[in-house]
Amino acid sequence: MSDNNSLTYDSIQLKRQVNIKSKVTPQFKEQATGELSREVKLIESQLEMLESQYQHTLKQLEEMAGQGQGVKKQLDQLNQEAQGKRNQLSSLKMEVSRQLANLDKVEDGNYVITGMLESFVTLKVGDNIYQKIQNTEILVENGIITDIRGGVAGGDAPQNQ
Repeated sequence: MSDNNSLTYDSIQLKRQVNIKSKVTPQFKEQATGELSREVKLIESQLEMLESQYQHTLKQLEEMAGQGQGVKKQLDQLNQEAQGKRNQLSSLKMEVSRQLANLDKVEDGNYVITGMLESFVTLKVGDNIYQKIQNTEILVENGIITDIRGGVAGGDAPQNQ
């Protein structure tokens, strides 16, 4: 312990982000196309389910209004929530569709970020913090790790979140 009653350490462990980069190959494009197409279909089914729930709740509110109950507040809230969810799902669908359309434009051999993990890194007095925590990436080709680059050192392997 030092004179000012604070503790000092020789090392500390921190979390850092690790990019997963996949090499674009015909196999990668085929797999990514399938995944993105499934995601678009899932979003479309969520939009359909949202619309069905909206119509069901709207019908209930109309029945309540027919019985003389005031439903304006609930109706406004329903419309606002439904529109917010529609906008969110529509934006997501547009983004996934854009990724799907751009997939064919990416040349084979290039790398694209396909995910992110977290790993722990041990920092010691004298380390260059920027080299240890920045620009760490795992390179993958057809599902096989081909390289680990950046600040990974001394058993500080990336781990799933």
